[in-house]
Amino acid sequence: MTSNDKDWIDEVLEDEQCSCVQMGIIEGLLTTSSSNYLYENINLNELTNNEANEIIRDLRENDNPRDPKHQLERMFKSGMFKPRIEL
Repeated sequence: MTSNDKDWIDEVLEDEQCSCVQMGIIEGLLTTSSSNYLYENINLNELTNNEANEIIRDLRENDNPRDPKHQLERMFKSGMFKPRIEL
C-alpha cells in the first residue's frame, strides 16, 4: 500500500458519520467515565468517525466500572497488589 492510497482512504473515512455502535459505546461510557463532563452537551448525530473514536478512547481511559469484579481486575492490572520493596 502506498502513502497515496492511505491518504485517500483517510480522507474518505474522515467525513464518514459515526456509526450507531459508536454512539451506543459513547452513551454507555458516559455513565461510568470520570471524564464524562467533557462530553455532556455533545450531539452524537454530528460526530464523524474519527471524532467518535477519539472520544471513545478518552472515555475508556478514564472509565470507572461499577462491577466490583471489573474494578478488582483493573487494580490487579495496574499493579496495586504487587509487593512493595522497602528501602
